[in-house]
Amino acid sequence: MLFRAGRNLIRSLIIVGCAGFLHAERTAAADLSYPVKGPVVAPLPPSWAGFYVGGQVGYGMDSVGWRNLGASAFFSPPGSLTRDHGGGVIGGGQVGYNFQFNRIVFGLEGSISAADFDRSLASPYFPATDVWSSRITWLSTVTGRIGYGFDTWLPYIKGGLAVANVDTSIQNTAVGAFSQSSAVHSGWTIGGGVEFKIAPKFSLGLEFMHTDLGRSNDINGASSIGTPENYGVAARSNSFMARFNYLFGR
Repeated sequence: MLFRAGRNLIRSLIIVGCAGFLHAERTAAADLSYPVKGPVVAPLPPSWAGFYVGGQVGYGMDSVGWRNLGASAFFSPPGSLTRDHGGGVIGGGQVGYNFQFNRIVFGLEGSISAADFDRSLASPYFPATDVWSSRITWLSTVTGRIGYGFDTWLPYIKGGLAVANVDTSIQNTAVGAFSQSSAVHSGWTIGGGVEFKIAPKFSLGLEFMHTDLGRSNDINGASSIGTPENYGVAARSNSFMARFNYLFGR
């Protein structure tokens, strides 16, 4: 009697053990079939941050105005304003640094370019004998930039300080009289452009800049024949340039 009861107990324990083992196997198989995924990490936007250096070349147009501030009427009536428009090639280099917050890109840039915005015109007062000439020979800027990075594209706006050299002259060919000056003007500039990454560390771009160099009392003294001449000279320019940059950031 006792032997039969013990045998039944052992049989029950074996059945329970087998059932538990099968349940554990099924649970492990379910865990292997449905792995737990970790949190999804959002990809970082391409970086424009860091130093960059490059070059630029393009075409520019200027507008120069002479205001007769003196009493001499040898070249033009006192108080008159004479305007000249010219244009030519502009090209140079730039260096800057970008900061980046998510897709907002901002930074500072400095540039210097040689220019050949040259023009001469016959005087509107004495066209048979007088020639007025102007030329912007170089232009330098220090600007702030801010843009938005669309992966490999970066549209931006910029603005800041501009400095340039302006040569001017007024000449009377009949008697060989002339007044001339070469002066540095300072003012402001504003514009914008777009850059495109052709490789992780190289970008190409297009840019437009409007520059106002203010007015300076450039011609102030006796002409070559002694007439007292006093002219305020104002200059503005617009330039369109193609650019390339090497990016030192990642």
